[in-house]
Amino acid sequence: LLPFYEIPESSYGDNTSSQRSKVTGLYLLLLLTKGDYAAFHTVLEGLEVEQAGKGDGLEGDEFISYPVKLERWLMEGSYDRVWAATKGDRVPSEEFGVFTEVLVGTIRDEIASCSEKAYPSLPIANAKNLLFLDSEGSVVDFAQARGWVVKDGRIYFPQQQEDMRTEKDILVASGQVIENTIGYARELETIV
Repeated sequence: LLPFYEIPESSYGDNTSSQRSKVTGLYLLLLLTKGDYAAFHTVLEGLEVEQAGKGDGLEGDEFISYPVKLERWLMEGSYDRVWAATKGDRVPSEEFGVFTEVLVGTIRDEIASCSEKAYPSLPIANAKNLLFLDSEGSVVDFAQARGWVVKDGRIYFPQQQEDMRTEKDILVASGQVIENTIGYARELETIV
């Protein structure tokens, strides 16, 4: 639909500008859910250039400012703000609700992959709050879908053990690099 907005404004009525704003906001939100931040900023820069000639700011447009705020909070890592903004009356229109659910799923997956790296295990109650899930049962379902082990009220991340093996390999390899570097330094010293 974006190419249709290149038609001069005199060709269509007043209500299409609000629809243009809504469709553009939905497109920005779609780009966020896909994690395509480069395209998000490209569209946003185009909007800013377009608005600069008119004197209007993008902050005043509720449909455009919503995905812009979400992107800012995502970059800050303020997932709780994103979570709060996707609930209830903070969503500018019901069409945005479809994409916000997908965005929350994306955030949940990102938090889950970071948790796998950061912790050997987590209590289920903490994981419920961390992953923005409604019940401990949904935490267990989510954990099983990701291949995590749920035992004794805790979630254990099996990838943690695989990563430790690779860390040992890295330490062995770095020891060999250090030995080689010292050997090269001694040979260079004898040459000089």
